[in-house]
Formats: sequence, C-alpha cells, structure tokens
Amino acid sequence: MFYVIGGASGSGKTTILPYLRRARPEVAWHDFDERWTGGGKLERQQLTHAWIRTALEHGGDFGLLGQCPLGEVLAAPDAPQLAGIKHLLLDIGDVERVRRLRARGGGQASQEMLNWAAWLRVHQAFPDWRPDVLTDGGWPAMRWERWHGRENVNWPGQTLDASGLTPQQCAEQVGAWLKSEA
Repeated sequence: MFYVIGGASGSGKTTILPYLRRARPEVAWHDFDERWTGGGKLERQQLTHAWIRTALEHGGDFGLLGQCPLGEVLAAPDAPQLAGIKHLLLDIGDVERVRRLRARGGGQASQEMLNWAAWLRVHQAFPDWRPDVLTDGGWPAMRWERWHGRENVNWPGQTLDASGLTPQQCAEQVGAWLKSEA
C-alpha cells in the first residue's frame, strides 16, 4: 500500500514522522522534502513520480508525507502499478498555520500558503475543484484523465483536522486512520 499524508506547510507532517516510524515500523516512511531541492509545480510533480518509483522498488508498504495533492498522486505516470493508494490530508486552521510558520521562520507564512491550504482542503473533497491549479503548466507526463473530468471518480482521500492536537495525539489519529485503511 502507498500511504500519502499530504498537507500544506505547517500542518505537522514532518513533526509526526518520528511517531509514525515508531508506531508502524513495517511501513517505509519518508518525508517528501528529503529529496526536495526547490522549484515549482513541475518539479513537485516529477518528484512525486520519483517517490512512487521508489515505493515500487521497495515493494512493501510505503508512506510519504509531503505537499502531495491526491490528484497529482493519482495522475503520476506509474501510479497504476501501486498495489493501492490511500491519501490523508493533514490540515490545521489558518491562524494556527500562520503561528507555526512564523515560529519556523523563512518567510513561509504567506497568503499564498493559506490559499494553497484552502485549495488542498476543497480538492480533497471534490476532484473537479479547479483542476487547473495542478494541470496548467504541469508536467506533460502526468495522466490527468485518471481523475479529472470523470464521473464517479474513486476519490479515496480523507481529511484530519489536527488543530489543537499535540504531535502525539495527531500521530495517534493518523495511526487510527492507517488501521482503518488496512
């Protein structure tokens, strides 16, 4: 199974990674940013595909935490070769996100990040919501028809609002989601 814990910056993905590694050591857990060297949409889509290739080479359960919208994961060229894909959007309220990003530094606390978080939230519920956010200027190898414009798209994504949760509590809820998806 290919487990994706997606979310905008500041949602807690990297923070819960050590907890997930301890709770579910049989899953090969990785942070998308282990390989991220910067760039934009095209580079994110290519790296998502590279992570899928890594998961296929691994051959067992694989977990990826990063800014990975469900539509991009499903549209990646080799995604159909995966045994299965389960996607969870880790989300928090905007005020908490800004607080976390300001504490982190680096200028990530921006309106653009809040807009991205809002778009991810709606995309997780409605596959037809503004697909141009992913498709326009995207990587030509992506297979958008796997989800965009199709009726009855199997949209397996769920959302966890982690606002107010400690990292341990958040990881426990993600763990419960993993058990329910097994």
